[in-house]
Amino acid sequence: MNGTSQDDRAIRELTEHWLAAERAQDIGALIEHVTDDVVFLMPTGRSVSGKAAVRALFETFFAAFTTEHTAVIKEVQVVGDWAFSWGEEVTVLKPVAGGPAVRLQGFGFSILRRGGDSRWRFARGINNLSPLASAVGTTSTPAA
Repeated sequence: MNGTSQDDRAIRELTEHWLAAERAQDIGALIEHVTDDVVFLMPTGRSVSGKAAVRALFETFFAAFTTEHTAVIKEVQVVGDWAFSWGEEVTVLKPVAGGPAVRLQGFGFSILRRGGDSRWRFARGINNLSPLASAVGTTSTPAA
């Protein structure tokens, strides 16, 4: 059974809420958007599993950087209480201590699960964000 346009819209809205929580450095909101058994596979080759580990990751991350993160979802597919989405992402990391910003670009892939409360949450995620050769401050955005 395929998902509905309501599921698609809910997943796209979840992604927008995630990006807003990142901009606000709202770790509590980020944690609300993941499942208890969440696993993120990082571009560094390590994994982060569970809400406590995700909280610790963002505490460390936000102590070091502010971020401008955009995402363009290319596809959402829903089957029952599971879904996946993927898209293009750009993140600009600005060191809190000063110094040059780093612009990362790549793709992200998420597996989502609908909970007993009917809310979609991120259950698994992976991305391949890597530094761009172009200078920070250009107006390039992910390709449509």
